[in-house]
Amino acid sequence: MRFYNHCHVFPRGAFPKIPELGTLPELQAFMDDNGIEKTVALAPFWGPKTREMLAGEDPNDWLFRNLVDHPRIHGAMAVNPTDPRACAIVEKYAKRGSVGIKTHPAAMQFQIDDPVCDDFYACASDLGLFVLFHTGVHGWILSKYQPLLIDNVLARHPRLRVIIEHMGTSDAIGRGFFDQALAVVTNHSRRWGAQATVYAGLTGLAKPQHRDLLADTVREAGPDGCVFGLDWPHMEGNARARDRYHSELAVLRSLRLTDAAEDLILGGALSALTGVGP
Repeated sequence: MRFYNHCHVFPRGAFPKIPELGTLPELQAFMDDNGIEKTVALAPFWGPKTREMLAGEDPNDWLFRNLVDHPRIHGAMAVNPTDPRACAIVEKYAKRGSVGIKTHPAAMQFQIDDPVCDDFYACASDLGLFVLFHTGVHGWILSKYQPLLIDNVLARHPRLRVIIEHMGTSDAIGRGFFDQALAVVTNHSRRWGAQATVYAGLTGLAKPQHRDLLADTVREAGPDGCVFGLDWPHMEGNARARDRYHSELAVLRSLRLTDAAEDLILGGALSALTGVGP
């Protein structure tokens, strides 16, 4: 099963020059055209006209209301862990079928290991939801969202399921925080007797310039600890998204993995993490 993480979806008109960009019907069409059975869509919390198009509706409400018409697309809520209502939000959307939680420490401006976030992490852990951290250089204060801080969180919440998305890299900023991200993945791998609840998020990593980093990640995390993501729609529509997707598949396949390993990376690990079957 091809089951991919990290699809950004938006209400129609969020991007005025291309009104259909990022809409759920467009994602469905992309999946159908590329043989993708299931995806995880993220609640919209950015975009030039997103707030205007939502017309006051909460982004999580908008996502889960519209997913009713798209059963092959699963939702992940967006939550700022420092929000006083964070646990109530997590519980609300867990009941509505959310498979995980997207966080963006730089954009949401929270320090990853701030104790004020502990109730949020405990709630996510108790409900078995993954917490996805956007990692990589993204403005704001670097010391507050370096991936190494995730290790502090896991010391306090050892059952928390974590996806270290982008593995600390950014498109145009070289390695970024890659070595820190890999250190956390390695520290929580089975070799040290850990519960292996840390997953390497491969979104944006399967690029030619990052091929060696991708190989290191797969080796350290193991195929069952790697989650492939699309980062759809890439802001240029489905044709560009298709080209990027096939380019990334080619980079992954250049590692000459077994079919079983490839199947885990391209859906099996995410299925096991979320409990979403074929």
